Amino acid sequence: MSAQHNDGSYDVVVVGAGAGGLGAAVGAARTGARTLLVERYGFMGGSATNAQVLSYCGFFKNGGAGPEPTVRGVGGDVLDRLHALGMNIAPVRSRSGNWIVMLDPEAIKIACDQLAAEAGVEVRLHSLLSAVRCEGGRIVSITLSDHCGAHEVQGRAFVDASGEADLACFAGAAAGTDSRRGEHVQPASLPIRIGGVPPDTVIDRERLAALIAGYNSRHGGLTRPDGGVLVRLPISHDLWSMVVDVQTDGVTAADLTRAETRSRALAWDFVQLLRQLPGCQGAFLAASGPQIGVRESRRPRSVDDVKAQDAGHGRLRPDDGIARGSWPMEVHEAPGRARFTPIGGGGHFDIGHGALEVPGIANLRLAGRVIGADAQTYGSVRVMGTAFATGHAAGVSAALHRNGQAPDVAAVRRTLQQQAALI
Repeated sequence: MSAQHNDGSYDVVVVGAGAGGLGAAVGAARTGARTLLVERYGFMGGSATNAQVLSYCGFFKNGGAGPEPTVRGVGGDVLDRLHALGMNIAPVRSRSGNWIVMLDPEAIKIACDQLAAEAGVEVRLHSLLSAVRCEGGRIVSITLSDHCGAHEVQGRAFVDASGEADLACFAGAAAGTDSRRGEHVQPASLPIRIGGVPPDTVIDRERLAALIAGYNSRHGGLTRPDGGVLVRLPISHDLWSMVVDVQTDGVTAADLTRAETRSRALAWDFVQLLRQLPGCQGAFLAASGPQIGVRESRRPRSVDDVKAQDAGHGRLRPDDGIARGSWPMEVHEAPGRARFTPIGGGGHFDIGHGALEVPGIANLRLAGRVIGADAQTYGSVRVMGTAFATGHAAGVSAALHRNGQAPDVAAVRRTLQQQAALI
């Protein structure tokens, strides 16, 4: 490897360009910060583009007769940009009864590119975080690796939107006390796109369930016995399928390799079963994502974790709320077994600024699915709609960070409101 090079200094450095990372970077840049957004893949969008999770959850209140937004700001700008690209962003009810927005991954990539560029965010794709340097309870710099070697980047403040808490963990953040953190995590899924099924085909769910039962009696592994999610996608009109869940720690190469290879084999076999249904004879596996869809891996402890009673009662925090959570607490207790607990009150709850802060690391903020939350509430805050909101707040907070001073939460809230966020 070549010698390490110093690639300059930024006001805010964001690691991970999924929903949380894009929200953070655009929010920071709009606050006036010189901002760098780092992503290990060659595109932005997070799970929507790297794992074929082709629906946005968490943009609307839980319950109610119709969709009522709980997320705007950068997240709302993404929806507007998708609409401008010709996408139908009208919310639809999922099988769980909740409002979602169906997606096209290529449109997401373009929308992310456009929003980051217009905000003045410097984006560095194909860059892997490999080291973190800390001094006096602060992150001083990070090391990024690409094909040319290692590059040091300095920053005044940092945002961890990596999904796997790479930045926080490399900086020495304490792991959360939840039993799920490091001992048991929610299973991953392999969403796939299936082509070759005419749009007017009606899937015989009863027959499909019988085929899956027969397969499982011989081989096992298809964890959603009714066939799981089978939804038509916009533009391509492919079927979007989620029928394969596997347990994985989500971070080690060995365990992820096992999960990836196992889930791909199961997805291939599922498509062969589907071809036995009327109208599905031409079905084929059109695409899986560059990686499996990881719901949960390691998570750091925050200053003030969001708790189940906050979501269950729809708790509002008028003094320090910086984002709204509204997706039901969707906890996947094991492969193929999910439990939904509704949000109380008015169908949303406030996420406090303390959920973005890390004890002992003053200039680090958390965004997306690494924010502080207990095991049950994590099932709500991890979704992409909410990740846009917490990311937006984390980016603004990082941009307003002052060395050695406690965060001015009132200033963060004012700035978020000026940027059209809902708080």
